[in-house]
Amino acid sequence: MKKLALGMATAMVAFASPAYAAPLLFDFSGPSGTALFQLDSNPTPDTFSSFLGSDQLAFKNVAGIFGGIAGVASNIGFGNGLFASLNINAPNVGFSQFSSPTLFSGPANAPVFSTGTFTLVNPFFGNANLKISAVAGAVPEPATWTMMLLGFGGIGFAMRRRSRVRTTVSYA
Repeated sequence: MKKLALGMATAMVAFASPAYAAPLLFDFSGPSGTALFQLDSNPTPDTFSSFLGSDQLAFKNVAGIFGGIAGVASNIGFGNGLFASLNINAPNVGFSQFSSPTLFSGPANAPVFSTGTFTLVNPFFGNANLKISAVAGAVPEPATWTMMLLGFGGIGFAMRRRSRVRTTVSYA
C-alpha cells in the first residue's frame, strides 16, 4: 500500500504543471478599424528588442476578430519610448500605429500588460481606444483534470486491492 501511495504521489508531481498566466482580452476600436484578440497577461513575445531606453515587442500570427471578421494578425507590436505603443498588422484593419500610453511594464522579453481603458494617440489619423480586460477562465487546466483523474484512479485501485477480512463462525 505504501508503494502505491508513493507511486501515485510521484505521478501527480510528474504530471502537474504550473498555472498559466490569466488571458487578457484586447478590444481595439479606432479610425482604422476594430480588433479583438487575446494574449496572456505576461506572455513571451515572438520578438523583442531594446534600443536607447525604449522597448519593442511583437507577437506573430495572433488569432482574433479583425474588422468584424475572424482572422489572423501577422504581427501585433507593443512599445514604449521612441517606439509605437501599439501597431496591428491584420486583414481588415487599416493603418494602426499609435503612440502613448505605454501598455506594459517590465522588460521587453517578459512584459506584464496593464488592464484598463486607454486612449491611443495618432496625430495624423485620429485617436483610438483600447480596452484591456481579464478573461474569466471557465474550463480547468489540463493539469487539473490529469490530477483529478489520477486521484480517482488511485482511489479505485486502492479499493479494489483492499484485502477483505472474512469473518468465520465456528460452532463447538
